[in-house]
Amino acid sequence: MLILCGACLALVTYVYFGYPLLLWLGTTRRTRTFRRMASRPLVSIIVAAHDEESCIEEKLRNLLALDYPRDKVEILIGSDGSSDRTEEIVRRFACHGVGLVSFPKQHGKSSMQNSLVAYAGGEILAFTDADCLLPREALSHLIEHFADPRVGLVTAWPRFRNASQSSLTANESIYLRYETWLRQRESDLGLLAVASGSLFAMRRSLWQSLDPRFGDDFVLPLCVLRAGFINRLDRRVVVTTNLSQISPPAMRRMKTRIIAKDFRALLAHRDLLNPFRRGSVAFALWSHKLLRWLVPYFLIAIFAANALALSRPTLRAIFALQIAFYCAAFIGLFGRNHSLRAPWSIPVSFCLVNFAALIGTLKGLAGRSSSAWKPDRDVSRPPDLRVPKPTRVAK
Repeated sequence: MLILCGACLALVTYVYFGYPLLLWLGTTRRTRTFRRMASRPLVSIIVAAHDEESCIEEKLRNLLALDYPRDKVEILIGSDGSSDRTEEIVRRFACHGVGLVSFPKQHGKSSMQNSLVAYAGGEILAFTDADCLLPREALSHLIEHFADPRVGLVTAWPRFRNASQSSLTANESIYLRYETWLRQRESDLGLLAVASGSLFAMRRSLWQSLDPRFGDDFVLPLCVLRAGFINRLDRRVVVTTNLSQISPPAMRRMKTRIIAKDFRALLAHRDLLNPFRRGSVAFALWSHKLLRWLVPYFLIAIFAANALALSRPTLRAIFALQIAFYCAAFIGLFGRNHSLRAPWSIPVSFCLVNFAALIGTLKGLAGRSSSAWKPDRDVSRPPDLRVPKPTRVAK
């Protein structure tokens, strides 16, 4: 029991501290220089939207204000069964060359993106969420990377605008900075295997039709790696968005859905986990993704092994600390007051993300997921897995 407890504790420590240390030791601090492309490629900006009337107008004005040559930008908005004023607002921008692809019934984000790409004519595909604003130079910075023929996908640096709204959003913002730091180091080493859904761009030649069971911001970078290209993160392009999941239940649902889709995507591309064929890429995927999703199983093993080995005062003290930690998390998660402040909110955030990983991986193994997508602030609709057929196209 002591060996099992120690081994699982070592794995948890490696995931959160050991792997970041290895990345820090393996990267250099030199500044990357960018080469300008001989000509500006046509970029298709793709936005899948469902009931986004509160933000779509601001999003379109933001896209039209980008410093990339206007004649080299194609903006396509997909309305995925919107029942509000989203389509009405988008149509007002038709005179600016904004295209609308409308579907009367919701089919899910992946199906929406597949249909939008079919209409797109750009050499570069840029995917961005409807509820985030881009820096004016965002597109120009991302495109610079494609002067390097090795680069297949480039992603932005994500950040939450409402980090101070609650202790939960504050902790999530800290976690996002930690996660993005890891991604930047992996990007420098050519090991990056994930993109930010708020904004990323990729070569059209590397595009593969999306399976609605997978998340686009994970499966597409995996496809890029499998094709022999690399993914990059550009820290100059900071994209801010509001974290709408500010309560523990909403945060848990969001993380469970993402982990289930990403876990299933990794299993579908499990050849990338073979260190004998993929080398350092496999090492990064094991360390950053797979082992992190398995942390809740390690934590359960630590607790159970410790409970069966209480012969020494030190072991009894460690067991008591675990009980106190999980009790604090339980009170924060299921109590009436969700406004716990740090450091009391730390157990809540830690257990929430690992509980989501536990449920997400089990759902991923069971093949359970919802392909119908909509903002978490709304009540979800039943999934519809049929391939959507557009009823009208305005451009």
